[in-house]
Amino acid sequence: MGALKGSISFSKFYVRGELTEGFRDKFVERIRLRAFRPLTVEEDAEQRAGWCSIENPLDCELDHGKIFFNSYINLGLRTDRWQVPSALFKAHFAEAEREHLAKRGREKLGRREKEELRAVVSRKLRAQLMPVMKVVDLSWNLEAGVVRFWNQSPRAHEGLSELFEETFELDLVPESPYTAARELGLSAQQLAAFELLKPTVFHAESTLGGAL
Repeated sequence: MGALKGSISFSKFYVRGELTEGFRDKFVERIRLRAFRPLTVEEDAEQRAGWCSIENPLDCELDHGKIFFNSYINLGLRTDRWQVPSALFKAHFAEAEREHLAKRGREKLGRREKEELRAVVSRKLRAQLMPVMKVVDLSWNLEAGVVRFWNQSPRAHEGLSELFEETFELDLVPESPYTAARELGLSAQQLAAFELLKPTVFHAESTLGGAL
């Protein structure tokens, strides 16, 4: 969602670090290594994130033409997660537990047996479902060193920062009044004065209990 259509609300980040010579080829190689890989029923992973085409979240075969747009890098950050409804899981687990105990002539499962049975039931249900997919657009202006990310969730920002820094070996700094001031090219003296500023409340809520 975001860059090409949909929401116009985005979060802004600044990229810290220098682009080295031949960075485009290097970036393509590193993006491919961290391209999205679909979840499988057999594995234990509950969710997975990775890069995909900004134009098609199902396209994870990325090359220069799908990544670079003039002085921009445009990508989708795709996250798939297994989401088995709680009521459905509980019903199937209870049935599996009854069958398991009946076969063994017992009244109660041990802790390890319950964990193993949960894993079996989870795999069985996953085979009947599709993972929930979420895609967030990212656009990086290479000349300005600015990244726009079409999600405002702190949790999503954490995931983005981790994957971005791992992929590009550059730091991603969220926009704030201080970082925005730095981008303006303030002098050291001006930055020092800026750090001493405190938030000011320009209005106060009324303490009246109701209309007069």
